[in-house]
Amino acid sequence: MNLLPSPLYSLPSDNCHFLTIQGTSGGRLFLGARDGCLYEILYQAQDNWFSKKCRKVNLTSSSLLSFLTPSFFKREEEPIIQIEIAEDRNVLYTRSEQGSIQVYDLGEDGQASTFVTELSHTSITKSASQIIKTVDKSNFQNIVHISAVGKGESVCLHLVAVTASGVRMYFSMRPFNAVTSRPSMLKLVHVRLPPGFSGSTTSQRPSKVHMAHYNRGTLLMASSQAEDMDLLWATGSDCFPFHSELMETHVSIPIGGHMWAMTEEPSENVVWKRDPKDDGRVRCDPPLVVTQHMEQLRKFVLLSAQGTYMLTKLRPVDQLRSILIQNQGYDNIEVESFFKLHKADQACATCLILICSGLAVDNQVVDWAAGAFFMHGGDPTYDFGVRPPATLGANYSVTGADVTMNPGLSFHPAQVSTPHVSKLNADMTIAPAGGVTTGGQVILSGKHDGIYLYLARILRPLWDSKLVGEHRVSSSKVVMKSRIDDELKWFMEQLSTLLSFLQSSTQYMASLSNDGYLPNAGRLMTSNHIDEATKKKCLGEAVAKEKQSLQQLMLLVNSCLEILGLWNIVCDHQFEVVCAALTEAQVAQLKSCTLRSLLSSGNEQIFSAMINGIIQQYLGDNACTDVISNKLRETCPSLYSLDDAKCSKANELLLSLGGIATAPERSALLFDALNLYKEVSPHLNLQEVCESLSNARYYDGVLDICLTTANKRDPQNIALHYYKHGEPSDDQTGYNMYTARLDCYNYVLDTLKFLLSTSYNTNVMSPSVPSKPGPPNKQTNSVLTISEAEHYTESLYNLAIKSNDELFHVRLYEWMVNNELTDKLLQVSSPYLEDYLRRSATSGTPDFQFQSLEVLWRYYEKNKNYSSAAGILNILADKPSVSLDLLQRIEYLCRAVMNAKSASFRVDKMDGDLLHELEEKLDVAKVQVLVLESLRRLQQNYRSQQIDTAISKLNSKLMDVTTLYGEYAEEFDLAECRLSILHCAGHYDSVLIESLWTAIIDKEFELTEAQSRDNKMIVVQNKVICLGKKFGTNDKFFPLSYIIKDMELRSLESGYDVNWVANTMKLSQIPLLQLLQSYDNLYKAKDPCWRNHGGQFHLLMVIASLLDSFLSQPHSLSAYERSRFIATADGLVSGYLVELQSSTIANPQAQSTAKKLREVQSRLQRAYS
Repeated sequence: MNLLPSPLYSLPSDNCHFLTIQGTSGGRLFLGARDGCLYEILYQAQDNWFSKKCRKVNLTSSSLLSFLTPSFFKREEEPIIQIEIAEDRNVLYTRSEQGSIQVYDLGEDGQASTFVTELSHTSITKSASQIIKTVDKSNFQNIVHISAVGKGESVCLHLVAVTASGVRMYFSMRPFNAVTSRPSMLKLVHVRLPPGFSGSTTSQRPSKVHMAHYNRGTLLMASSQAEDMDLLWATGSDCFPFHSELMETHVSIPIGGHMWAMTEEPSENVVWKRDPKDDGRVRCDPPLVVTQHMEQLRKFVLLSAQGTYMLTKLRPVDQLRSILIQNQGYDNIEVESFFKLHKADQACATCLILICSGLAVDNQVVDWAAGAFFMHGGDPTYDFGVRPPATLGANYSVTGADVTMNPGLSFHPAQVSTPHVSKLNADMTIAPAGGVTTGGQVILSGKHDGIYLYLARILRPLWDSKLVGEHRVSSSKVVMKSRIDDELKWFMEQLSTLLSFLQSSTQYMASLSNDGYLPNAGRLMTSNHIDEATKKKCLGEAVAKEKQSLQQLMLLVNSCLEILGLWNIVCDHQFEVVCAALTEAQVAQLKSCTLRSLLSSGNEQIFSAMINGIIQQYLGDNACTDVISNKLRETCPSLYSLDDAKCSKANELLLSLGGIATAPERSALLFDALNLYKEVSPHLNLQEVCESLSNARYYDGVLDICLTTANKRDPQNIALHYYKHGEPSDDQTGYNMYTARLDCYNYVLDTLKFLLSTSYNTNVMSPSVPSKPGPPNKQTNSVLTISEAEHYTESLYNLAIKSNDELFHVRLYEWMVNNELTDKLLQVSSPYLEDYLRRSATSGTPDFQFQSLEVLWRYYEKNKNYSSAAGILNILADKPSVSLDLLQRIEYLCRAVMNAKSASFRVDKMDGDLLHELEEKLDVAKVQVLVLESLRRLQQNYRSQQIDTAISKLNSKLMDVTTLYGEYAEEFDLAECRLSILHCAGHYDSVLIESLWTAIIDKEFELTEAQSRDNKMIVVQNKVICLGKKFGTNDKFFPLSYIIKDMELRSLESGYDVNWVANTMKLSQIPLLQLLQSYDNLYKAKDPCWRNHGGQFHLLMVIASLLDSFLSQPHSLSAYERSRFIATADGLVSGYLVELQSSTIANPQAQSTAKKLREVQSRLQRAYS
């Protein structure tokens, strides 16, 4: 620092007498003047048009307003003699000579200047008198000092003022429930009387206070005793941080000469302080007993006429150290009183600060502190529910006196609080706050609680604080940066000394034996009516619980040491470089991590990634990893185990392959690396290992390490038992083993998939993006060719098939089915394949079951198990599925019939029954096709949701004849389908069948109504021919006489050709003799319908035409059939002629019919002869 001889800025005072000056850390300068105004000096580097380089601004009132205001309206000038700035809140306070207080808001950023309010001395006195009405007002007058109350001390209180009598008055600058943090008022909310205050005497209390200093709960007051001597009063509540009632300690020190000034020497914490923006919550600073192990001694400097005084404020740990040194030991009343004052747990935590200090000059003090810890720390005990006689403690009520004290009351701002020492009268009684309780509970010792407190106070800055921040290197680059790298050693030293103390404290651990014996247990909370055996048992329970708790705490300390040790190693290897190796998800997790979150489970991947990042730095530089592995093993053995070290060595061997050209050496290194991996396989990171082995083209090693890891993770093969028993949901162990094995198998399948896709790829492959940072592996520079990929695929596949791991076979087969490799799967000769296919056919998703059934019937057919193949095909045909249409089901049935016929060559009744069942089912399926096609034709003319639904159902599964008839054929009036169903079922009902034929013919005529006569004849004829070929061989379902009669009558009505019906029947492959006999029967029946239609001779003309057609082609029948037909026809014609001759001769139709018959008869006779 250099002092310039000449001033940089100068400006006139304008006749203002400045009494005080105060600056901020940001460089703002404020001055208090005798005229009662607050001024600010504004300065800048250069002059500009609107402002000078340096100028003075009146913040209290403007000059123009002061000039225009009449003098009798101006208030009396109150010189400003003190300026106090709260930089953590950006608020400025001023105190005038008369005691008035003004408040200025400096804004959120600390650059504004706004007057908020003023509170006169009269108002302050009046408000204080209303709070404490029994104290003389003179005690509230003459304010000599004001101090800002920081955020760390209070959220609600913002300013404290000290009067000449030592009274402290606390103010708030905004309502307690205010949303904004900016000041809006100044209100007195609390009054605290000085130590030793009593209404009857003024001795032993501060008076004539002319100077004070307040910071973080500590108050120094200079009281004038004489012209050449002051008395310094110091008060603080650091020794009573957790008492519900206000308690303070005070001391008075004579100071030579009149005191001119006092201040506190600036100091900082030893370690990093938590960032208050970590979670956005406003927190007050913890009391001194919580932070004393990391804070320096507070020092105060006093300046008087006689010289400079340096005062040091002792922390509780300093007080204990002083007591031990003064008394040369711990077995004395002073140490015991210290433990009673601070309670056993707090005092034990204070002892641990001395014990873990590690200072060589304090070895004797360390031993004394350890002795005090064990002697006065108490022992664990058991509270049987009967409390001892109550003493004045943290929760009490005093009755019988003229005042009632209840420390349980909550804080009320408008309530006086002052240290009050009350002597209990003889007739006072003390009632316990609790009483007799039922049951009992374990009460741990003060030593136990003190250890926990001390550990909590060490870890407090790290516990919920973010450990990682971002550092912007440039406008486009942000790197991760550790926020605790400078303080890590301090935390590790504290934890290490604590762990060493716990490990070396054999005296303490030995006293916590399982037999429950403790030397001081007799004085603990017991009851006289409890027998000794019960007391000893319960006491043993308390001892065991404390011992277990301390063992868990030692594990916690050890875990913290390992995590912080790893963090320190990461910082030594450039934290931002190590973090660059992490994934985006891991970086996001690391940004929000705290020590608490790192200690919880689920962070193994973070630690592993950080360690891998360190190892990769060595591997990338081709350096040996032995040194860093040993260091990691020593620092964090649970995070970097011996297995991890072996993995690092194996990775080093794989990376060294790049410099080796000979095949035997490469094979030896690969074999050694694989063996190292197999030694640690249960806890191996298979993904990284498989990637490394794949990069080295050691694909057989991938299979070996995966199967080895699966067997080590599930040595008892619980997963196979879980799989074979249907994967029960209540078997959590089986499920865990099953998923563990599948994870291992998946890496093999992923490798197979990669090789398979490479062998299919006809394009040149490009290098893939590396999965981890660092230089590329040299062995990956050459990309696999298609031939190499095929070779490796076949080798790995054959090796996998030879495995005796049944569950792996199951997973492999499943993968092959999903990847459409069923042809290759069917070539597998394995005892596990059939069991897999049979199980898969009944489990998994419907699509997967269908695929498995497809493969299964092909497997049976390939192995000539035709009966089983037919059964599976039958199941496939019956399987309900929208994706499987009716034609595919019929195809399955046809193939099933073929397999069943192949199986029926063996003499097996069951195979014969299956064949019969399949054939019947196929017949029904064909009828179902007919129904489906009929509905589709119907759908073209009539769009209906009902029809659409029916088509969908018919196409999704096979149905029986009853369902087809009742729900579809009859429902939608499908006569032809009904006839086919009756024929298929063999159900004969002549009336029903005849009505169905009538409906069929009617339907055809109805559909062709708008067409020409010739087209109509052709359409109806084709339908009858089709059905005749189908049912003509069965008279029951093709009633020939009825059909001929129906069609002939329609032919007469419509005037069709006389041969139309006969020709239709002939085309329907009806035997000619049967057709002739049917016509003869119709004629001889003499049905009146023919006479009604005027066609009584029509049938004879049809017969004549039929015979004439035969005579034109007589060789259409065999010789035997021809002679039989001619003989029958000749006899029938003779009968017709006799009948016609007996009819009315005058009938011309009869004459023409007889003529035609004679011609036919003569031709028949010639043909017969």
